[in-house]
Amino acid sequence: MTAGGATTAVSEHDHTVPIPRQPEPVSPDEGTPEGPLAAAEDQLADPPHEPSATVDTEPAVEPAEVPAVEAVPPAADEVAAASRWPIPHGPLPAELAPETRAPDAGEPERAADKAIVASAPVSGRHDGRAHALTQLACLLSGLLAAAVGALRLSWPGLWGDELATWGMTTVSWDELGRLLGGSDVVIGPYYALVKGWTMLAGSSDVALRVPSVAATAVTAMLIAALGSRLASPRVGFVAGLLFAVVPAVSRYAQEARPYALVTMFAVLATLLLTRLAERRGAGRVVAYAASVTALGLLHPLALSLLAAHAVVVLVAERQAFARWMAGAVAGAVPGGVLLWLGYRQASQVSWIPLARLSSLAEYPGEVFGAALGAGVILALALFAVSLRRPAVVYSAWALVPTALVFAAGTAIPLWLPRYLLFTIPAWVLLAATALGRYPVIRGLVAIAAVTVLAVPAQSQLRAVDGHSQDTRQLAALIASLSRPGDGIVYGTLDRGGGWIARDTVAHYVPAEQQPTDLLAERPQRTGGHLLAAECPAIVKCLGRADRVWLVRLGETDNPLVGIGKPKMEAFTNYDVVKTWRPRGFTLALLLRRPG
Repeated sequence: MTAGGATTAVSEHDHTVPIPRQPEPVSPDEGTPEGPLAAAEDQLADPPHEPSATVDTEPAVEPAEVPAVEAVPPAADEVAAASRWPIPHGPLPAELAPETRAPDAGEPERAADKAIVASAPVSGRHDGRAHALTQLACLLSGLLAAAVGALRLSWPGLWGDELATWGMTTVSWDELGRLLGGSDVVIGPYYALVKGWTMLAGSSDVALRVPSVAATAVTAMLIAALGSRLASPRVGFVAGLLFAVVPAVSRYAQEARPYALVTMFAVLATLLLTRLAERRGAGRVVAYAASVTALGLLHPLALSLLAAHAVVVLVAERQAFARWMAGAVAGAVPGGVLLWLGYRQASQVSWIPLARLSSLAEYPGEVFGAALGAGVILALALFAVSLRRPAVVYSAWALVPTALVFAAGTAIPLWLPRYLLFTIPAWVLLAATALGRYPVIRGLVAIAAVTVLAVPAQSQLRAVDGHSQDTRQLAALIASLSRPGDGIVYGTLDRGGGWIARDTVAHYVPAEQQPTDLLAERPQRTGGHLLAAECPAIVKCLGRADRVWLVRLGETDNPLVGIGKPKMEAFTNYDVVKTWRPRGFTLALLLRRPG
């Protein structure tokens, strides 16, 4: 501090505020300064000392002046120092930009400034805000996905595959084991999971679908967490909400099959991969391996995700290759064994056509559930496809499994778009990454556009025949029109006709209103056999039944065509008097001719 017209610097946090000093008049008689400022200096001054031209007032601790620190936002690579997954494109989001930077090494530092820095941790404020925004993104995404998934959950009737799930819950554990030895072994873990669930919650349509709704809600939360972790809460928020409004997501959230659970574990495994790449630790390897195990047990084809993870590790995290490989191999073993067992039952998927180039054209609409909405998401996603971090995670996830399953599907019957539903999170994360370069309002506009474009598809999915087969209408017709003494026969040569129609009647038609199954000698799912055993002497087994219901899968003009020669001959004395065609079925009433 100088006695003349100099200035003094008062340090506040990380910058210096100059305070102008007024000239101090000196009395010619007393030789001492006057005024309030002089009084303050007197309080800070040492005991009287010899006068000099410059009056120095010295506090108890001599402060060394700290140069002013200019508040500048760090570059993206500075932010990357705190995370192995920097933002790949665009300016740093405002919510992620630190407010100040620390002084350079070697700058003088006063004890008072140390106290100020300690009392105002800028990075702590940033971390707290980012954490709160991430939690909000996860919460809103999960709530929206749960709400959309639960909307009219009970309306669509169970279709064939869901009826297979229901049927497996009706047998004993021993019988379930025998059945899986002959069919559906690749879905065995899911059947066991749902059977255990129905022992607690019952086997209604809603109870069977609740695990899928819950898994979809958790998946949306995990997507928001992953996007927030690798990019920003804004990206996570947009991706989570976008996932929730995709029609195929709510379609399989309302289905008693493993696809929603598979998608959940695919996102979880990818999230754990990013943690595994950051730091060594046996716990992280074990967690990743456990998620891969669950993924493979629920659907072995989903292990194609590991190829995408390999690309990520080789491109972005080579130093983590050894620990990734350990987790991937350990986790893939159970699913690999299940896949080998399923290969021995390959006849069950023989109906799937081999993949062709035209199959790829059908892929977007079938995976996303609505062609227009799929176009919006894919158009946005293509702008973000990259081998740069973190887009490489999503790009490999979206493209590599699809390419592998398609290539395998050209030689063996594997190509079904619903087998690749676990890639939807990658596509929405890519779309959110593209939108993350702009204000959040544009992301909300994109979500609104996809929602509006998906309304017709969402409405259709929630109709009574929304799952492709109107099983409820079929059952209602039989229950309302059947009479005591009526019989029923099924077109077992139709694909799925040996069990879907029987399961429909068993599940939806009250026992006292069910026509007699005239040809069944052994019920379904007994003795280790999925299908019922039918009487070979059809004419004899028909007996003298005057009214016979015939159920066929598919909508046919003539219900007798294609049922097989023995049944055709047995019905030569019957007339088809009425035919109904609920979606996915043909139901006919046959009357015996007089005499």
